[in-house]
Amino acid sequence: MTEVSNLLLFIALLFLTGYHLLDVIPDQRRPRIHVSKRVLLVMTFLVPLALLVPVTKVVTVLVQQFQVGWFEAIYTVFLTYSAGQAAFYSLLIASILVVLTLKTSEELPLIICKFILVLLLIGLSGWASHAASLTGISGFLSNSIHLLATSLWIGPLLMVAWFAKHPMENPAAFAAWYSPLAALSVGAITLTGFLLMGNIVPEYVNSWMITYGQLLVIKHILFVPLLLFGFRHSLLLRRIKKHGHARSMKSSFRMESVIAVFILAVTAFMTEQTPPHEVIQTLQTEQISPLIQLFLNQPILVNQTLQFDLNTSSSILLVAGLFLFIGGMFILLQSHKVWGGLAGFLIASILVYSGLMVSATPEDTVIDDTVYETDYDAIKASYSEETEIAILKQEELESNRQMVVYTVNDSDLVAQMIEVTSDGFKRLPASMLTIGGTAITDEEQKIRTFRVQNGNWHHDAYDYTYVTFGMIRQPEDVARVQIHYEGGSYIAELEANVFINTTSSNELWNDQHPIDFLSDDGTVIETYAREVMEEGVYCH
Repeated sequence: MTEVSNLLLFIALLFLTGYHLLDVIPDQRRPRIHVSKRVLLVMTFLVPLALLVPVTKVVTVLVQQFQVGWFEAIYTVFLTYSAGQAAFYSLLIASILVVLTLKTSEELPLIICKFILVLLLIGLSGWASHAASLTGISGFLSNSIHLLATSLWIGPLLMVAWFAKHPMENPAAFAAWYSPLAALSVGAITLTGFLLMGNIVPEYVNSWMITYGQLLVIKHILFVPLLLFGFRHSLLLRRIKKHGHARSMKSSFRMESVIAVFILAVTAFMTEQTPPHEVIQTLQTEQISPLIQLFLNQPILVNQTLQFDLNTSSSILLVAGLFLFIGGMFILLQSHKVWGGLAGFLIASILVYSGLMVSATPEDTVIDDTVYETDYDAIKASYSEETEIAILKQEELESNRQMVVYTVNDSDLVAQMIEVTSDGFKRLPASMLTIGGTAITDEEQKIRTFRVQNGNWHHDAYDYTYVTFGMIRQPEDVARVQIHYEGGSYIAELEANVFINTTSSNELWNDQHPIDFLSDDGTVIETYAREVMEEGVYCH
């Protein structure tokens, strides 16, 4: 549902930007566009509706998991959450835009005002983005500029491809302003794309091991034929009359717009995947992508990373892909055979993708083999000297493993797996599950369940390992908890107000798993409703 809403949001923003931008441009410098007022109004209201989809999920979580009333939950989300604020203000702006759209006046100040309102909608969409929630103002600016540049480039393209009268009466005049705008937009997309990657995907090659990274590299490769189609249009728009390309331009524009929408669909799907801030950590709870496994001669082992290493096979594939891109571009420029050029681009994209994947080579990471005297020393080695660590619970497992639950600066609650040796304790890489967000000491109860499919928390004999841990400060008389998973109920004892439980199964259990707070005599004091299981290694 969220993936669909994100795609509809992107399409609506492109549509509105393209329409209102062309409306600002004088008639003699743009093609004639015909869009019914009903479609325009639907697209306008589609923006706040799409932004409301993730808001409803947050509201539902507050009501079901924290027993917050519906009114209070809605009030809290719309006033304090960036996604809620963006949805609320976008609804106000969209309403104003609808009123102005219904006016029949064609005065330039009114037209400019409508275009400014569309720009504000783009900014609000950037405010609701993952990058903004992750890195604040820098993520907001990068994502907003990225989305704005995409809208200014692809928006007019959509209008020309699907809603313009062909052949154009004034293609050269249109190209005179649109081509420089498209070039500037591509530059802005490239720059902000690198900035966003630095925040969200700092390990680009290594991220190919998971779904998010695979989608990202596919998106980047598809960006190449999109650019080449744009380059073709920039050249041919200036000489349509001379060379008689008017009829092929319509289908060519539509092909470019379809590629753009497909890239947006990939982007929309990426928003619901786990971003690989640290790939090895992410692989604790997410399986290795089956796509990368198709190209590896050996399975990727725990704690291995991917390195880019050109070899004979990958070089041949990459060079072949490069030549096909050039050949496809030659076909587009020298003939009307648009489908031939598109076929060349698609085959080239497959070859380049295959060449990149064949270049990916698994390598072992450097593992800390230090034997620490205490479990505290082993855990503290992962943090700076200034970080305060307070161990609250330790529990030994089979196979010389020990679970440790501790707080970090009285804020985050962390469960970490360490190895027990005859001489002390050793760190295990990628073995931390973290409950972050608001400080743990500010909450009466904070409990999360992680569904693990890989890494040191995962039991190799099963498909899934479920790790539930948390802190209960209120009520005060809780001695233990009983966790009701779909596959059975399990009891965990409280120690220093925290508990931890792990269990494994070959079945994918339902996300709903209520947790009973029990007193010493087994009386149920309270039930904590859990409606979700975490798929990452960090959660709020």
